[in-house]
Amino acid sequence: MHTSKKLVQIKGDRHSLNACLIGYGRVGKVTASILTRDYNVDLLVFDASGHRVEEARERGLEARLADVSNPSVAARIAAECDIVVAALPSRIAERVVSRLIEAGANVIVDVSYVADPMIFHRPAVEHGVKVFVDAGLAPGFSNMLAKRVESRLDRVDKLFIYVGGISADKDDFLGLVASWAVDDLVEEYTRKARARIAGEEKLLDPIWDAVRIELPGLGQFDALPTDGLRTLLRSLARVPTLVEYTIRYPGHVELLRSLHRLGMFDNKPHVVAGCAISPRDVFVRLLEDHLPRNGDRVILHIEAEGEKNGYWAKLSYTLDVTQEDLEIDVPVLTYLTGLVHAWTTIQAMKGYGHPGVNVPEELAQKLEELEKFLHSKGIYIHKRYCYEY
Repeated sequence: MHTSKKLVQIKGDRHSLNACLIGYGRVGKVTASILTRDYNVDLLVFDASGHRVEEARERGLEARLADVSNPSVAARIAAECDIVVAALPSRIAERVVSRLIEAGANVIVDVSYVADPMIFHRPAVEHGVKVFVDAGLAPGFSNMLAKRVESRLDRVDKLFIYVGGISADKDDFLGLVASWAVDDLVEEYTRKARARIAGEEKLLDPIWDAVRIELPGLGQFDALPTDGLRTLLRSLARVPTLVEYTIRYPGHVELLRSLHRLGMFDNKPHVVAGCAISPRDVFVRLLEDHLPRNGDRVILHIEAEGEKNGYWAKLSYTLDVTQEDLEIDVPVLTYLTGLVHAWTTIQAMKGYGHPGVNVPEELAQKLEELEKFLHSKGIYIHKRYCYEY
C-alpha cells in the first residue's frame, strides 16, 4: 500500500491534502479526468479490477489494485487519504462508505446509489467525518435546482423531476446508451420509487406506474417513477406532491412490461444446460453486449407549480444536451455526472461542509458557481416562468 503523502493542487494553489478515488469505472474515469485536468488535483486511484488499474496507469495516474469492500483495506485508505472520492456500484456502495466512516476518513464525496444516505449521518458525526452524498447529476444537480425552485416560489404545490440518459437517435436499439453501470440501470427498473402525492408518502413501481408525458418543447416521453428523490423528501417536506421520473422514448415502457411478464427481471436462478443462472443476469449481460457506448442525449427538466405574489405560477428549468453537442468522447450522462462529482469534491477540498451527511440541497447556495463551471463546458440550463393573473 502506498503511504507517502501526495499534494493536491487547486488552480495553482498547493494544499497538503491527500486525495484518493475509489472506483475507476465509467463515472470514476470522468471524475478523475476533470479533477486532474481542470483542477490540477493529484489523485491516487483504487480499484478491484486489474484491467481498470492498468487503464488508470496508462492515463498517467497512480493506481493500486484493492478490494475496497475489505474492512482492513478501507481502514488503510481512510488513514492515508484526507479526501476519499467514491464512484462505486450500488451493490457495495453503502458497505464501503460505512466502513470508511468507521475507519475515520476525514471527507468522503460519494456519487453512488445508497437507498437512504442519511443512515451515514449519526456515525459520521460521531467520527467527525464529512460525507457528501448523491454528488451527481440526478440526484445531485437536480436537488440543487429543486431547492432553488422552492426558494423562488412563495408556495410549491407540485414539483416534478424528469431526467433521462437516452440515445440521441430515438431509433437506436431500446433508445439507450450504456452510459453507466448496466446492472444499476436494470436495478432502477425493479426498485420501488419513493414519492409524495397529495401529502401522502407512496411507493411507486417504475414499470407499472409509468405514465406518458409531454415536456414543453421536447416532445412526448414515457416517464417511469424512480427512486432519486431520497433526501429531497426531507428537505422539501412542505411540498405536497413530489415525484422523480426517468424518461424514455415512447414505447419503452410497453417493452419493459413484456420483458417483465417473461420474467427477465427475475433474480431466481434457472438451470439451463446444467448451469444455474438468473434471467436478470442474462438480461444485464445482453445489454452490456448490445447497447451502444456513445451517442447519447441527456434531458433534465424540473417543473413546479404553486403561488407567487398571490397568483398561480409555474417555474421550470431544462437541460437538453447531446454528446455530439459537446464534442466529447464519453456519453454525456457519464460526463455530466463526473463534472458534478468533481465540482463537489473541490467544494469539500476548499473546506465547505460539516461533520455528518452533507446533502446536495445544501450546495444550492453555490449553484451559480456550478452553473458557471458548466457554462465553461458548453452546458446551459434554460429557465421558464409562467404566471396567471
